[in-house]
Amino acid sequence: MYYPKSQIKPNLYTNGGEYILSTTKEEYIGYYFKTSTGQLFTGKNPKESPNILLEILNISPEDSPFTFPLQINPLSQSPSPSLPTRAIPQFNPNVPTQQEQQNGQYPRYFCKRNNELKYIEINLDTFTLLSTQSPQIAWDLYSPASVLWQIQGNKNTVYASNQASVYSIEKNLQWYGFSQYFKGDFLKYYLGS
Repeated sequence: MYYPKSQIKPNLYTNGGEYILSTTKEEYIGYYFKTSTGQLFTGKNPKESPNILLEILNISPEDSPFTFPLQINPLSQSPSPSLPTRAIPQFNPNVPTQQEQQNGQYPRYFCKRNNELKYIEINLDTFTLLSTQSPQIAWDLYSPASVLWQIQGNKNTVYASNQASVYSIEKNLQWYGFSQYFKGDFLKYYLGS
């Protein structure tokens, strides 16, 4: 398999809970690389074989990420406990409550995938699980942050304040590209003066 260096993102790593091998459907833990088309393959790069296509691990709604499933051992046909399933943070934005609207500000929560420049807006529950390093969530793979988001006042002042808060996180936590996540919308949920 050959890809020009400009077409791959090498040396990515997963601790599990994200991908399965397309050939055996087994969970994959280890190094992988990503192509410009978005495909993921095992190995640090295309030269490190075998390069098996990875698929995203889909968790069905009935398989809550907060459960400890049992797996049947095909040899004994008896249940044996498996490793606990940990939740992966999902996009779940926090919207201002009526009280927060009256206060003119409210907290927004985000997390970053540690080995990628991937940002996700999350809710307070997910933020708390990550911050407390709960075993229910993949806290070792994601880092949380919060922003006190202004939603009332002078439009230019609100915009500048929210932008400054985002840039502060980007700089202090070294979350490169975090400001681009907002696509210039630093007035989201703005209610006016």
